[in-house]
Parts: sequence; structure tokens; C-alpha cells
Amino acid sequence: MRILVIGGTRDHLGGVEAFCDRAKISMERICPELRIERLWTSTAYLSLRRLPAFVLGVLRLIASRASGNAVAWIQYVNLPDLIYVLLAKALGYETVVTPHLGLNWKSQRNSTLRTISRLILSRADRIALLSQTQESEISLPSNVQRSLIRTFLPPEVLEPISVPANTDKSELPSGELRLIHASRLSVAKGTFLMLDVCARLQAAGVTFSAQIVGSADEETRISLRKSIEEKNLSEHVSLLGWATPEQLMGQLRNADVLVHLSQVDSYPLIVLEALASGTLPLALDLAGARSMISDYDGFLVSRLQPVEDAVTHLTTCTLADIRSRAAAHAGQVRADFAWPTAATLLLESLQPTRSPT
Repeated sequence: MRILVIGGTRDHLGGVEAFCDRAKISMERICPELRIERLWTSTAYLSLRRLPAFVLGVLRLIASRASGNAVAWIQYVNLPDLIYVLLAKALGYETVVTPHLGLNWKSQRNSTLRTISRLILSRADRIALLSQTQESEISLPSNVQRSLIRTFLPPEVLEPISVPANTDKSELPSGELRLIHASRLSVAKGTFLMLDVCARLQAAGVTFSAQIVGSADEETRISLRKSIEEKNLSEHVSLLGWATPEQLMGQLRNADVLVHLSQVDSYPLIVLEALASGTLPLALDLAGARSMISDYDGFLVSRLQPVEDAVTHLTTCTLADIRSRAAAHAGQVRADFAWPTAATLLLESLQPTRSPT
């Protein structure tokens, strides 16, 4: 069986890119005979300047047909990703689509784009959802088979540990609240709301430090630096670049709370990664994050007043309580999202639904 894992942007690594890499590795581990190839769509921050990388991805998919038939597993993050659905079908590939978007994405808010999205998705052979909550968030065609898969957490957080998950935190300053925001940095991902939360904590006299981790375009990075300076947060907030999975897991384990006020993440991997690392998530009340926090623990904030709600949670819950609650669920998250289980579910979803042509 040949599988094409299609999606992600090589020079803007984030959750989707990590998901694809981990899925490929885990499937190869349980089925070494599989032929799995990775193709990049390069649709993040798509512009005229970045168009050549997108076109190159299209050409590579066309060229892949020379190697025979395959199942095309396409990650749907941005509307241009759907071009790969049409192309894969035209090439005769069995086509499975996994959406990585939710209610607040432009492709779902705009009625015209939502209709285009649903029509193109109707050409797929199967839609493999990351969460049942996506059924209520995304406009999906009724004629396409559905399946439910699981995400792939970093191997670093799934490895058995012989000590409590909060051991690393025992040596942290007892009175300092350590915050982290990790994503592809942008307004929609809640990065600037994170700074608003920090400013309010500073005004309230809370002792805290914060790390902002992730890639961003230059305009966004300049705006973040300016905002940090204007809010007088330089002593509290560190603006870091992209981190390797190993580095990010270390940063999560040394944090108390993940602040994830993204308006667009349908099923935020980083929330599960934080829980598995012994870090309590604070997230916007969207379906995916709500499901995770309901299953385990964390804080939800209103979409109408996220900053105010976040500050209320962080100033009324003691640091000791935050750390003990986070540690209590880390082991269960690791067990629930073990790679062999996730890979088995995925391979079942990628089985052909029709005879090869």
C-alpha cells in the first residue's frame, strides 16, 4: 500500500506539520511494508511571493502518479489545500481528507467560501475527522464517508516516566507563575491576546514570566516586539523563535499554564501536548478545546471577554493548585494517545473504499 501524506508548509513549521511527520513515523513502525511519501502543499501565508512553492507542490503531486496508484491523505488547513483534493481525484487517487480547521476560519465564516469548501470536499472518498466536534463546526458534505482518527502527540511526552509529572516544577520559584504560548504566531492564534493577559497580570501585581514560542512572518514579529515594548513587558515576556519538538516539550514541562486563545484551532494539538506534559491549558471556549478540557482539566474563557476571564482564572487559582491539577492528568493523556492506537485508527481510515484503477 502506498500513501501520500499531503499538507503543511516546510518553512512555517507548526502543529499540522508535526502531526504529518508523527503520523508517517507511527504508520511505518506498525506496518514497515507501507510506502509512505511526504508532500508539502505550502499554503501557509500564501501570497504572490510564496506562490512558487505552492506551484512546486502541485507539480510534485502530478509527478507522483508515475510511481503508481496511492491513497492521497490531504490535510485541509487553508482553502488552497482543496486544490490538491481536485488534483488527486483527477489523478485517480483514493482521496482522504482530514480537516484542521473550525468554526471561526474564514473558509467557514464566509458563506461563499463555505459552499466552495463543501462542494470540493464532496469529491473526496472519505473525511477523517480529528474530533467528533468538527461535525458541528465545519460544513461537511453528507454524501462522503466519515471516520474518526486521533492526533499524534510528540514522542517526548508519551515516553514512560518513573517520577511524577510535576517533578521538574518542584524546583521552580514557588511564587512565580510561568506562562507559555506556543503556536504559529498571529492575531488569529491569540498571540496578541497573550500579551494583553500579561499586561493585566502585571497591572495586578502578579509575579510571573512568559514565553512566546513559534514561527511568524516578519511583519508579525515586528508588531509583537513593538507591543511588548509599549506594554512595558520586556522584563516578563521572552519572544522566542521556532522550537524543535524536544525543546518545546521541555518548555511546556517547565511552564505552569499554556495560554492558548486561538480563535481558529478546531482541535488544538498544543492543548493535549500541554496536558501530557503536566501543564494546565487555558483556552478559548471552542468545541475542540472544550472537549479536551472536559475530558481532562484546564480553564475555558469566553470568546466575548477572553482576557478578562483569563486574568480571573490566573489570579483566583493558587499556583499549588494549578500544578497539582496539571500533574494529575498527564499520565492518562499519555495512555489515551499512544501512537500504536492512533496509527491503527488512521490506517483503518486510509483503507481504499473502491477498487484501484
